[in-house]
Order: sequence, then C-alpha cells, then structure tokens
Amino acid sequence: MKKKRIVDVVNLNADASCLSSAKWLNMLNGGVESYFFQWLSVYVKTNKKIALGITGATAADIAIHNPESIQLINNNPNVFEIILRPFSHDIALLRSALGFEYNLEFGKKTLSKLFKHYTNYFLPPEFMLTNEQILILTGQKVEGTFINPARFKDDIVKRLPKKAYVVRGLLNSSLNCIIFNGKLTHAFLNGIHHFNARQWNQAILETKDQTSFCWRDGESSFFVPDGNVRELKWLNAEDKKIERCFLRDTAPDLNFEVNDQLIESNYHYYPIHSFTAWMKEFRMMGYLKKIDQIETGFNKLSQDHKFIWLQAINSDILSAIEKDSPVIRIKVGQSKAATMQHTIWRSERGIEGEYYLQLLENNKAAMAYRKVGTDAASIKLNGRVRFLKQLSK
Repeated sequence: MKKKRIVDVVNLNADASCLSSAKWLNMLNGGVESYFFQWLSVYVKTNKKIALGITGATAADIAIHNPESIQLINNNPNVFEIILRPFSHDIALLRSALGFEYNLEFGKKTLSKLFKHYTNYFLPPEFMLTNEQILILTGQKVEGTFINPARFKDDIVKRLPKKAYVVRGLLNSSLNCIIFNGKLTHAFLNGIHHFNARQWNQAILETKDQTSFCWRDGESSFFVPDGNVRELKWLNAEDKKIERCFLRDTAPDLNFEVNDQLIESNYHYYPIHSFTAWMKEFRMMGYLKKIDQIETGFNKLSQDHKFIWLQAINSDILSAIEKDSPVIRIKVGQSKAATMQHTIWRSERGIEGEYYLQLLENNKAAMAYRKVGTDAASIKLNGRVRFLKQLSK
C-alpha cells in the first residue's frame, strides 16, 4: 500500500491568548533542560517532520532566552522546516498596506537572521488575508499561502475549491493557495488529550487525497498536564503507513487549479474572515480606535514607537478579553480510563495592550516604568525591541 503523506504545519505564537508572558518566559528558562527545548526534542527523538510557522516575535524571544532551541532547529534540517510568518500575529483585516508590509518585513528579517532557510509560503495569522495583501505578497515574490475551511462558516466552505488552487488578489495578482484539512486539527487535539493517535491515523489514511495538510497550534500541548509526554505518545502512535513531508518538497508537485478554470460558484478571491469572535462584546472598541489613530500616522512614528506598535497589534490582545476560556475533557493518565474536565484560562493579555498604548502615547509614568520594570511583559517587550533594533542596523 502506498503511504499517505502529511504536511504538519504548526502555528507557533508566543502571544497566544491562553499563554501568559510569565509562563512563556519560564518555558524558555533552563537551556537544554527547558520545557520548550524538550518540546522540540520530542520531534528530534521521533524523527518526525514538522513545518514550524514561528512568528518573528516568538522567534526573537527564543533567540534571546533560549538560543539552544534555535541551534537545535538549525542542527536538524531533516526534522524542522520554517515557513514564512509576519513579526506580530496580528489581525490583517485591520492593517493598512504600510502596516502590513512593515510587519511582514520584520518577520522576514527575523527568520533570515535566525534560521538557515525558510520556505516562502505565507501562513496568515487567524487566516485573515485581504485582496490588497495578496497583491503585496505577490509583489514580494511570496510563492503561496494557505486557507483553513474549518475556520469559516458553512456557506463559505461550500464555495471554496476542493483542492489546491490559485487564489486571485487585487489588480489580478495571484498566489498558490493550499487548503488545510480541518478535521486533522481536531484529530490532533483528540490525540494529545486522550493519549492516542486513532482519530489522527484514521483521518489521514481514509482520505482520498494522497497528501494531506494539517494546521494546528503548537501551544496546544502547553496547556494540558504532561503536555510533552502526551505529544510524544501521539507521535509514537502515528501509523507507519503515514509519511511526514516538508512543504518545500510537496508544494512543487501540487497541481494548483488555475483560477479561471474554477466553477462560477467557487470563491476566486480569498474570503474575508469573520471578525465576530475578536469583537464578541465590543470590549476592545476603544483599544482598536486608538491603534487605528496611531497607524494613520505611522510614518511619523519613531523607530522605537514602530517596534512597540508591532507588539500592540497582536490579535491575542483581543482574544484574551473577548473569547471565553476553553473547557475540554482530557484523559487523566496513559493507563487510566478516567477523564476530567480541564479549563484553559485566557491570560490577562489586555493589560499588556494598555501598557503598549501608554508607551505609544508617551505617558511619562509608563516610559519610566519600562526602564525599571522586571515583570515578564516588560522583559519580553524590551528584549523584542532590542532585537528589532539589531535587525535595523
């Protein structure tokens, strides 16, 4: 039987709404003994390929606080592939062309500085992408992007092409677009929550596609007890008839359906993602208004303020406030049938957003605090700004 192939694309975002800055920095503490290094090591030990979609901000944190992990990735090119991300995990629907380009520019600079190679396919945060941004990506010679039908409502899903296609953007621009199998995200979560890979194996082996593409959050196992043990168990239980592949080796063989040959009811352009979840109760209206005002005068901002702005546009500042905390059921242990309810609490990321705004508005107290603050948010912010300044030299 011919093996089924899987390209496992992992979104890695240190600013995830359920991951507090203090917990994240603690995960990086300890060199090769750190939690994060050990998480990466699970893939090295099992020799399981993954495509890491690391935002520039996340990569900067790792380089500053756990350079051993950067070295581990670079030393294992047979295991880790890096794909293109912006610096900040932002909400692209809100960005001006200038803001989007600036975020992308420093994402590219970060990946180029830290890693030996990255694959030139853009993984959009939250699967939000506008037609103007497709034009920008095309102009910067980006090869392709992705869409995840599981993130859109049923009426949109019905109109999406069923296989990889060429998506059109503004002014007749276009990009190759790979479609993720949304079922695989849930299958992965079932695997780490219940110490097995049955649903994962079944979803891949039973699909008619020879190659499947999975999208998932790399932080998922960080939020459950014994996360690294669970991920190792899931990987070890992966069926031997499944072959893990890199995107860079798979994409050239895909037959991207030409846009003009799509049926009339198909979406020829990238569908606009719903913004409801990020503005559920409109608690962040004032914050978004201020960010918009700041971005309107973007060219007038100092370099330092532009770098702080990159932190302020993070999508999870909104998510942490507007979204409910996920409640899941997980298996208690590998050999026990018992399960328990587990709440993954949203972090208080909103306070960081307010802090950034105070700095952008030149609040003297905030600026003085930034110089002496020893809290995780200040450590993370100052480290990233120093990193960005090094990239600008």
